[in-house]
Amino acid sequence: MFKKFKEKKQQLVRFLFGSFSATALMFTFQACYGPPEIHIKAKVQGKVLDTETGAPIKGLQVSIPALDFTAITDNEGNFVDPNGERFFNEWIGYDVQVNDIDSIENGLYESFDTTISASDLQNPLELKVKQHRENS
Repeated sequence: MFKKFKEKKQQLVRFLFGSFSATALMFTFQACYGPPEIHIKAKVQGKVLDTETGAPIKGLQVSIPALDFTAITDNEGNFVDPNGERFFNEWIGYDVQVNDIDSIENGLYESFDTTISASDLQNPLELKVKQHRENS
């Protein structure tokens, strides 16, 4: 009976030691090489709207520098990636910039910057920008 107890105790110790060793190995790997990259496949697309009126805005430049992405909004305020779908790292935030490049043709709009996650790209983006107002 004592021998069986000793064998069970040894099995438990081996199991615990093995579990802790595997966990330590995973943490060491992650500390050295970073978290695993999880990719999401999505198409960069969306719409730019006026903050106050909700109306679509044409002629604004939408860019995501990390992706080398640039598009101009059409008459309905839509923009779309001409390259189709891309892979995104889920662990990275992507800076999105909206700039008015046609000056006063459709009104002057303030520049807008935001950061989005890869999961935000699974649905069309909706970006809202303010029209520039001169102080009276």
